[in-house]
This record gives sequence, C-alpha cells and structure tokens, in this order.
Amino acid sequence: MSTAMGGPRVAVLRSEDRAAPLAHALVEAGAVPVLCPLIANELPADPEQRVFLAEQLAALAEGHFAWVAFTSVSTVRALVAIAGEAGEGQDTALKVSAVTKVAAVGKATARALEAAGVTVDLLPHAEHSARGLLAEWPVPEDTAFAAVLLPAADLAAPTLRDGLLERGWRPVDLMAYRTVDAPGDPELLLSVPVPGQPAVAAPSGLERLSPAELAAALAAGTLDAAILTSPSTARRVAVLLDGRESATGFIAIGPRTAKEALAHGLRVDAVAKTTDPAGLAGALAAREAAERKQP
Repeated sequence: MSTAMGGPRVAVLRSEDRAAPLAHALVEAGAVPVLCPLIANELPADPEQRVFLAEQLAALAEGHFAWVAFTSVSTVRALVAIAGEAGEGQDTALKVSAVTKVAAVGKATARALEAAGVTVDLLPHAEHSARGLLAEWPVPEDTAFAAVLLPAADLAAPTLRDGLLERGWRPVDLMAYRTVDAPGDPELLLSVPVPGQPAVAAPSGLERLSPAELAAALAAGTLDAAILTSPSTARRVAVLLDGRESATGFIAIGPRTAKEALAHGLRVDAVAKTTDPAGLAGALAAREAAERKQP
C-alpha cells in the first residue's frame, strides 16, 4: 500500500526516546513511519536497588568480575545513568577495570560502549543475540576468577546466564532497568542519551497512533508493516489485539523477538540481519523487494 508520501506505512513501536533514529532510517528507505510507543524503560524505583546497582558498578570498576556482558543499548544507558547518580560524573562515567573483559551483543551496543570509553573485547560475528555471544564465549581459564556481571532489563531471558553456567562461569544477574507499558513514570524514565549519539527528534509531521488505534489498524491491514524491537513489544501487541488476527506483517529485530512474536500468533515477514536502525530498515526494504517480484 502506498500513501500520499509514496511509501509503505510502517508502525514504529519502540519507546519514545529510541524511536527517532529508526524513524529517520525508515524515511531514508522510502517508508512512512507511524509512531506508537508501546513500552518505556524506567530505572528501578526502589532506592535500595539503586544503591545496589551503584555498588556493583564500583565492583566492576575495581576488577571483581572476569567479564561483563551488555545485551542492549538501553543497558548501557541505564548504567551510565546510575554511575552519574553515584557521583562518578555524567555520560562517560561507566568504568570497567582493565582486568575485566567486555562483551557486547551487537554493533549498536558496542558503539555505545566505546563512546562511553569502554573497550569491547567480544562482539559476535554470526548472530547478534545471547545465543551468538554464547557461541563465541571462551571457557574460563581460572575458575577462581570466573564471575560474569550480567546487567539487563527485568524481563531479560535467562539464555545467556544459563549458557554461561553450563560453561563453568559464575554469572551475576543485575537488574539495570524495568520494561513497562508506555508512557511510564516521568520521574523514572530512562532519559540518558545513547553515548556518542546526538539527541535527534523524529521527522516532523509524522502520524501518531494510540495503542487502541494501532490494534485496529493492525487488524484492518491499514498499515503495511510494524517493527518489533523486543520480545516485550511483541507480547504487548498480542495483548492489544486481544485475540484478533493481524492483517499486517511484522519485522523483527532478531531471532528471539521473532520467536516470541510467532508464539503469540503474529506473522513475521522478515528478521533484521543487524539490530541497528539501518538493519531494520534494510529488512523492510528486502521484504518490499521480494513482494514486488511475486507474480
């Protein structure tokens, strides 16, 4: 379906603070983004949890961990925010000891870490996911120094933790932020910008939908595609559809999100090869090209 602007209408369901770069990438690919944030990211509300986070960051800086793994850009942002609260400065305050190796799940996460002054030692080549990290993770050389810090969202899957346990590592879970339904609590929202990425506004004049309007559009097929950037977003879409079938196909950011979408009856038309905005826009473009070739 084409619009007055000439391109497919694509729903961007990412949180408000992360939607703009993806919207720009879609515009560059010839699509017309439609904004409807379904989830938001919040820092922990419990003061004791914030203190615990700061203590774990201090331990990370002091070399108490053999590895630390970052599985999203949001995790980097959350730890930068907590480090700033702890009085260690702002934006580039995330400190990792020289004895600790750093793993990043994908290129966007690696770029955010490096912009924050953190060197990345492991970036999976084949698959940018927890499975991809595990496929390339080494075995521990010293079981006495085998602790791995795993900062992540409250809804993070245990894939990486369980795999590391099987390989003889000692994973330490750390809840860095919470995933909630949008719009979230303004006092707790994760508002720290992505390190190294200037704050950008979404393209002007974009259409916005409420969650109810989104569900109706998906069911009616008046959108050409919707982009799922996390398993929690897929679950939220399924709740909004409330048993209705979506006539609109979905683009998934990675295999885990695609699996979650399929488990909830959502049709996945494409899975991005990389998790950055360019990768998502490329997956949409590839789907559009494949559809044009069909008789």
